[in-house]
Amino acid sequence: MSAWWQRRLDELESLEGYPIPEIEELSEGKLDANENLLLPRSLLAALAHRAVEALDPRFYAVAEARALVQDLGRHLGVEAEHIVLGSGGDQLIDLVARMFLDAGATAVTIAPTYSFYRIRSALMGARVIEVPLREDFSLDLEALLRAARDARLLFLCSPNNPTGNQFPLEELEQVAREFSGILVVDEAYVEFADATALPLLERSTNVILLRTFSKAFGLAGMRLGYLLAHPHLSRIFAEKVQYPYPVNAFAVRLARLLLEAYAEVRAAVEIAKREREWMRAELCALGARAFPSQTNFILFAVGDRASAVWRHLAAHRLRVKYIGEVLGHGACLRVTVGAPETNRAVIARLREVLG
Repeated sequence: MSAWWQRRLDELESLEGYPIPEIEELSEGKLDANENLLLPRSLLAALAHRAVEALDPRFYAVAEARALVQDLGRHLGVEAEHIVLGSGGDQLIDLVARMFLDAGATAVTIAPTYSFYRIRSALMGARVIEVPLREDFSLDLEALLRAARDARLLFLCSPNNPTGNQFPLEELEQVAREFSGILVVDEAYVEFADATALPLLERSTNVILLRTFSKAFGLAGMRLGYLLAHPHLSRIFAEKVQYPYPVNAFAVRLARLLLEAYAEVRAAVEIAKREREWMRAELCALGARAFPSQTNFILFAVGDRASAVWRHLAAHRLRVKYIGEVLGHGACLRVTVGAPETNRAVIARLREVLG
């Protein structure tokens, strides 16, 4: 008979993991992970230099983290007691799953969406129910609420990855009102969108919002995020679930400086939004079906040519994400909105295979 830990390893090996692509080099043509390459590296380098000079790395980031929470409260117009920092949105997803799920519990999410909700829920032994979006990527509220009747957690990514659309606030309010568990709304891409689910904090006690510095703020490599929730929930999370000293002092200081320089972040976001609409129009002109987006990426369908298109772009050092079949639209690709010259290179290469 095998040892218990060997059986556990076999169980874990059978679970789904999150695939990390092999990266041959970092360049402006890396358009497969929705990093914000429009925020000037020179700005980040200057702020990083200031952050290093201000820090003493021998100490944990206690005071600095508290200061960032206060800064975020002012930035968002919410009380600081709603906010808890984490080492990126993924760590917060993992800990929320640990907080509320165990073997035999149920978690619900939509399909397609960010797979990490499913992955971490399954790791806790929970049953995961995925409710397909409608063909137009809208929520099937009746099916969603029916599936979530006995669930503890319901994960919604809004704006959603990979579809790019944002769900209406009134629909999120309905879900929060009619769902007896915890609704987790992941707003990783909200800075690129026209709306936010922040009003839910005032109206619902069973809502957790997730935010990140990895996208609009250009700190994907720093691993820093935060959640917002009712003060009682956020306090329990911070005191009983979150790690002691969970965040990197350098990342926290850099985030504070970026909030001070938010006009620069906002300018980069506006460029991304303009480039997004330009790219979508160009993709449609080439015969692709490019879907509307409230993010810094575009999902587009090219039918049975998706694999060939992906290979053609990769051959020219342009890395996009192969998504596969999406809700009857055929095989799809997802491209991050990059720098203007990179976006034009993408369209030029696509014209070679689609034009």
